[in-house]
Amino acid sequence: MNQYDVVVAGGGTTGLAAAVAAARHGATVLLVEQLGFLGGNAAIVPAWLGFHSLDGELMVKGIPLEAVERLQLEGGATDFHRDPICGSVVGVNTHWWKLVAAEMASEAGVAVRLHSRVAGVERRSDGTLGVTTECRGTRGDISTRTLIDCTDTGEVAAMGGAELSRGRASDGSVQVASWSFAVNGVNTLELIDYLLEHPEEARPFPDVELYDWLAGLRQAEIFVLGAFKSLVARARAEGMDLPRNNVPGVVFAHRGEFFTVASRVVDVDPGDPENLSKAELTGMRQTKEWLTFLRTYVPGFSNADLAATPHQIGLRETNHLLGAYQLTGEDLMAGRTFPDGIAMGAYHLDIHPPDHAGIDTQRPPHYQIPFRALLPREADGIAVAGRAISATHEAMASTRVIPISMALGQAAGTAAALATRGGCELRDLDVDKLREALAADGARVS
Repeated sequence: MNQYDVVVAGGGTTGLAAAVAAARHGATVLLVEQLGFLGGNAAIVPAWLGFHSLDGELMVKGIPLEAVERLQLEGGATDFHRDPICGSVVGVNTHWWKLVAAEMASEAGVAVRLHSRVAGVERRSDGTLGVTTECRGTRGDISTRTLIDCTDTGEVAAMGGAELSRGRASDGSVQVASWSFAVNGVNTLELIDYLLEHPEEARPFPDVELYDWLAGLRQAEIFVLGAFKSLVARARAEGMDLPRNNVPGVVFAHRGEFFTVASRVVDVDPGDPENLSKAELTGMRQTKEWLTFLRTYVPGFSNADLAATPHQIGLRETNHLLGAYQLTGEDLMAGRTFPDGIAMGAYHLDIHPPDHAGIDTQRPPHYQIPFRALLPREADGIAVAGRAISATHEAMASTRVIPISMALGQAAGTAAALATRGGCELRDLDVDKLREALAADGARVS
């Protein structure tokens, strides 16, 4: 039987950060990923949001920032650009990201098992966990001290005894999912002219911020949109079946490209194959409708063509760990700090609700995420990082973004390595030493 100090389930951005952090601290690490590459949804999302606060302060450092800097050295990422709602946006070449993610894992000495998933977790009498992996019918048995669930659904943690809840507390509903896509051939000068002539069509924020943002559009390399509300209304009135009341996305001005998450699929359950398959097909159908809309109604898009589609639908929310502490929207809006704080954030509460076709948002100050939110209430030897941490529907709407999720992965991986070295359970780890280790590695914890 193979033995590893740490097994990480899920090789997206969060799992990569967890695995690299643990390995850099001397742990033997196996990273299990169901797809044929590392990098997860960041391999389909060419814009990373949430590194900076609204006042421009860099809130997320460590491995997430290292990843961007490595991409920039390869010409695979833009500079950071300020955004009045998201704090900042950085454009990422998704193909370069796959290569950089693989390099980071290899350089750290992480063992990688692609095309594989964790199929079972068994608690053993010696205190270790028996982890079963599966690849197209071939099974493998692994022994580990610590299992980190970075699947974004919490399903592996649940196999090990962790408790989960689904969606929002009132009714279990989850944020809508999106089958994202990108188009090229956009005449961005024509688009920008339209936005300058119709500023109310650009973004939903106060006039002072709006006009300040518009003033920089002609020089912008990349900018975020939540636009075309009146055009969508007109298209609907003329018979188009559009599931949102605006078009959220990112414009890459110098390249004439536009990436959008306009697709809106309600109540997706990744544990139900029929439901999930229907969601994928619905997203594809919506994509054709949105492309027709862009070409027909939006200035600058008449010659746009489909340039990229995802390997799978993007889920904003599924399950939440029932952890030692549950992070709430109130915590974020109050800018709450914690003695066991291991990551920072300031991204807006970006809720894509199932109840209506818009977006609900609140802008928090700087906030801190406690280590306890990564730990199950009772199940030892397990941590959860990424979207499925112990957070409410509202809080998760901020912590789910790529930089913050990666920071949580780095914290979980570092904690797992320190617990292995100290021979203790994760919940008994000296959190001050964890915070010191993270800070020494360049992460921001306060």
